[in-house]
Amino acid sequence: MKVTVVGKEYVSGKSKKSGKEFAANVAHVTHKKMGVDGVCVDSIWLDPDQYPLSGIAVGKTYEVDRDSRGFLIDFTLA
Repeated sequence: MKVTVVGKEYVSGKSKKSGKEFAANVAHVTHKKMGVDGVCVDSIWLDPDQYPLSGIAVGKTYEVDRDSRGFLIDFTLA
């Protein structure tokens, strides 16, 4: 699926549920969706080691691949 990055952020903290520390880069994106007049928005949580914040370009188009369970496989510049 092709998405356009409209924002990005780094988030970190401690899980309320498990108490474990977490860190992620979040890409805020827009994409087309059947039945929607305009575009949809979504947030994609990325591993900061695999996808550094400096490597995510706002305004660029990316290809997103997910497995059959919806887990992210790839997030690459189109």
